[in-house]
Amino acid sequence: MTATSTNNSTLNTSAEAIPFPDLAKVGELNGNMLTETAKFNAQIGAVFQNLGKEWSEFIGMRLHEDMQLVQTIHGCRSLPDLQQAYAQFWQNAFTQYGEETQRILRITQGAVEETAHAARERVEDMSSAAKARAA
Repeated sequence: MTATSTNNSTLNTSAEAIPFPDLAKVGELNGNMLTETAKFNAQIGAVFQNLGKEWSEFIGMRLHEDMQLVQTIHGCRSLPDLQQAYAQFWQNAFTQYGEETQRILRITQGAVEETAHAARERVEDMSSAAKARAA
C-alpha cells in the first residue's frame, strides 16, 4: 500500500470559520417562499383555467358558425346568394375573432395587474416585518 500524504497548505487552518447558518431562519424563509410560490401557482392555474374556458367556449361557437355556413351554402340557389353567404360568414368571423382577442387580453391583463398588486403587497409586508424585527 502507498501512503497518502495531505498537503497542509491547502487546508484551511486559519481562525476564519464559515458561520453556521441559523437553521430556524432558513426554515422560516423556505416555508415563506414555498407558501408564496403555492399562492402564485394557484393564481396562475386559475388564470389558465379561465383562459381555457373562454377559448373552448369561443371555439364551440365558431364551430357552430362553420356548420351554419354549410347549411346556408346548401340552401343557396344562385352565385350572388353564395357570395353573400361567404361574405357574411367572413365578416362575422373577423368580428368575432377580434372580440375574442379583446376578451383574452382583458383576462390576461387582469391577471398581470392582480399578480403585480399581490407582489407589491407581499414586498411591503416583508419590509414591514423586517423593520419590526430590526426595532
